Amino acid sequence: MPELQTIKVDVAIIGSGLAGLLLAHELVAGGRRVLIATKASLLDSNTCYAQGGLAAVLKDSVTDSRQAHLKDTIKSGAGLVDEAVAEQIINGGAELVAKLTDLGVHFDKTETGIPSLHLEGGHTSARVLHSKDTTGKTIAEGLASALKEKAANLQDLNRPIILENAFALDLLSYRATPTATRAVTGVVLLTEEGLVSVAAAHVVLATGGVGQIFERTTNPSVATGDGIALAARAGTKLTDLEFVQFHPTAFCKEGNPAFLISEAVRGQGAVLVDDRNHRFAFDFHKDGELATRDTVAKAIHRTMNERNLDSVFLDLRPIGQDMESKFPNIVATLRQLGVDPLQETIPVCPAAHYYMGGIVADAKGQTSLSGLYALGECAATGLHGANRLASNSLLEAGVMALNLARHINAQPFKAIPYRKTDQLTEAWLAHCNPFAMPADRETLKKLMYRGAGLVRDAKGLEELSQQLDSISISRAGINKYERESANMLLVAKLITKACHLRKESRGGHVRSDFASTNNSDFQHHITFQRGAWRTQSVRPDTFTSAERAVSLLRL
Repeated sequence: MPELQTIKVDVAIIGSGLAGLLLAHELVAGGRRVLIATKASLLDSNTCYAQGGLAAVLKDSVTDSRQAHLKDTIKSGAGLVDEAVAEQIINGGAELVAKLTDLGVHFDKTETGIPSLHLEGGHTSARVLHSKDTTGKTIAEGLASALKEKAANLQDLNRPIILENAFALDLLSYRATPTATRAVTGVVLLTEEGLVSVAAAHVVLATGGVGQIFERTTNPSVATGDGIALAARAGTKLTDLEFVQFHPTAFCKEGNPAFLISEAVRGQGAVLVDDRNHRFAFDFHKDGELATRDTVAKAIHRTMNERNLDSVFLDLRPIGQDMESKFPNIVATLRQLGVDPLQETIPVCPAAHYYMGGIVADAKGQTSLSGLYALGECAATGLHGANRLASNSLLEAGVMALNLARHINAQPFKAIPYRKTDQLTEAWLAHCNPFAMPADRETLKKLMYRGAGLVRDAKGLEELSQQLDSISISRAGINKYERESANMLLVAKLITKACHLRKESRGGHVRSDFASTNNSDFQHHITFQRGAWRTQSVRPDTFTSAERAVSLLRL
């Protein structure tokens, strides 16, 4: 039996996007002993790939207000937004921007020195801050630099532990008594040096989304649903697993990546056209290209089907001379892909982009398990409901991180719950092995894009469920690629089941066989925990009384 190296910290953070990096910085500043682990490099995250901006009302005015931002968020969320959580996160936007600015993150400004605010789809006012078209990269680099600088100025005992190329295999948990609630006490990591057991008073999942489960996605290779799979296996409550947001405008050319073309270009004047050069978006909604993402994605999908097209086309030329200065990365990347946006239209079609579902968490990240928190895209707070409003994701990740940092820093230091039974034992191996994984990862992704993509139906979902079972094989090793693949298969099965249970169309979930929204029967969340599926009221104060079993899936 291999021995584990054991590390004891106050807080273990898994993931290095905006949420993980900002939380680590604030906790270290508060004197906490912190470990941050990421399965690739510190800058490999969905945050780093975010071209769009950060939606925030910096100060209420006659032209915009936090209440107006809340109203837009609720409208976009299609009846499933938790208004109390949304209000709390939106109200934290100004503080977040001030904190990021203090840490060296620079947002674009006008010639007069005030923040340059952009208009994006679903927003009624320009309230989105940008750093050219690489906002996420600017934020991630700024936070990583600030964390490393702080680490360099601390003594060894207080210096944060930064582990790159460290893959989270399993959460460690225990019950103090047979009747007590299970508490998370740490995490097992697979590092370049071997297995590491991290004992922590607080474990935080900030692992990002699930885009790589689909064949076409704007997400980086690290977005394989790891945190959600870890939480599911540990018995944490999950919700809204059917709601996947497909970004309407991803580059669409066979043999090329689904490069995201930010919604911000449409806010600056770019238009969508079909093969006749017709601006079809207005045929589906009065806001045209600036309608919410689900509306625009569905308009593109329907237009492609009706006209038998492989893509529609995005025309950036109406932006004019400012295109290269405002969107330098988009222009340069498109040219590398063989299209000059200054001279021609760009083929685009929807691709999996953002996950509204995930681990049930409040505005500070507390999950259903004591000691376990979830931040950012892997969390489901109720802010996004059935469809995320553009650029609310960086806002949520950052505000949640600040909320959790305040919560932990305000508490007295806790004893780190290390026990000998947290080491790699036969019991731990029996719990984790064997596990199911797809025989071929690319087949899994193709099946999910076709069966649980932008538009779903009962027949396709039933076939998909059978196909996912048929490609499953059993493995028992400790191997990063295979464990990652197992996470993808588990989350794919959960998404498929949730899509089948929601027999309506709402937000990012579209059923061709149930094309209408059904508030009478489905204005609720669908949750999963320990093998059981239930419905849960949108109102948090009725969660317990409103729960009822609707199905059962043993994993």
